[in-house]
Amino acid sequence: MPEQKKYTRKLTYNERLFIVADEICPPLLNQLFFDGEGSFDAEMWSRAVEAASEANPGSRLVLRGSLGMSRWEDSGSAPRVIEVDGSVWDGMGPDGAPFLQKRLMPRQGPTCEVLLIKGDPLRVCFRTHHAVMDGRGTLTWAEDIFRALRGEPLIGSRSTLSDLELARSVQPEWRTPFPRDNIAPTGKTSGSERGVTWKRMFIPGSYNNFLGQVAVLAAREAWKHQQGPVRFGVPVDIRFRRKGLRSTGNLSIAIYIEVRPDSTPEEIAQDVKKQIDEKRDCMIDRWDPMIRFLPLGFLYKKGQEMILNNAAKNRYGLSGILTNMGKIPMEIFSGGGFRARAFWGIPPSLENTPFFLGMASHDHTSELIVTMPKNLAGGNRIDTVLDAIRSGLVAV
Repeated sequence: MPEQKKYTRKLTYNERLFIVADEICPPLLNQLFFDGEGSFDAEMWSRAVEAASEANPGSRLVLRGSLGMSRWEDSGSAPRVIEVDGSVWDGMGPDGAPFLQKRLMPRQGPTCEVLLIKGDPLRVCFRTHHAVMDGRGTLTWAEDIFRALRGEPLIGSRSTLSDLELARSVQPEWRTPFPRDNIAPTGKTSGSERGVTWKRMFIPGSYNNFLGQVAVLAAREAWKHQQGPVRFGVPVDIRFRRKGLRSTGNLSIAIYIEVRPDSTPEEIAQDVKKQIDEKRDCMIDRWDPMIRFLPLGFLYKKGQEMILNNAAKNRYGLSGILTNMGKIPMEIFSGGGFRARAFWGIPPSLENTPFFLGMASHDHTSELIVTMPKNLAGGNRIDTVLDAIRSGLVAV
């Protein structure tokens, strides 16, 4: 059998921005969790991660080259499996979990790792640098790890297809940027504290049109503080645009919804469907591809300026980002003595995103996890907006 060619792929413009974002506000990672019960066998997990990462070399990447020649290469080294003590962490916020602040370094590696978090409940966390994977890519890798734990055949992925290549093969039109004048769901900035924080809330029941309801409720919270436009980005996994595509890469592109005072959740859902039908999930700005050729130092400086400017004006490129991971089957993410009972993730965010809400559901429970800048979250405002969304949701 001929030896496989070493896995490598170009660094995309989005991934370049994620690298810069990680320098400005580290760590910029996908951190996906499965809460459960049972036991951990660290050696078994290490073998499973090694096998699954061989089948999915996108989990072993390190950055090489510079500017337009930047590329990801397979390091050949399996991501590490680390046991940590989570006995004093409740899983509802950052307090008590310093292990979630550790960075993953694009050039030195590793860019992915697995945490086995001991406590009650047990938790498994899949941490991937956002420059190498999106949320769906992370789950693709995790699925094969659990297959290995159960002794099942691995599926694997070696796709090198980029978001730009896939998008341009589907949608030849360019997107027209909208004004960067949107208001935040928690009002104006307060104080000068830098960084982001997050909070998790889970609620019983199932909810129809989860995203549409949340968009309207979050917009109403914004208008309690000031008047102005409210727009949300909604990341769309565009893998479905290429039949049979399986990839661990960054293949999510946002569509944008504007919420007006008279908007209904049903209208939001119709708008999302219309945009996807029109293939606007594959529409990018004309100058986005040029970002690949801009120096990281220049992008870092511009990113810092944007954060300070947004905070000073209390206006943002978006009011927030809303992402729904959908209903996750727990049996797929169980194995090796661990049985998953819940799924959730911390939205990877930066200070120029005033509100990033992640949604997921499992069994008869829905999860809400929000990340936001500390200067917007203080004074219990992060709790207030989550409570307002929870109380306003209408269950099926």
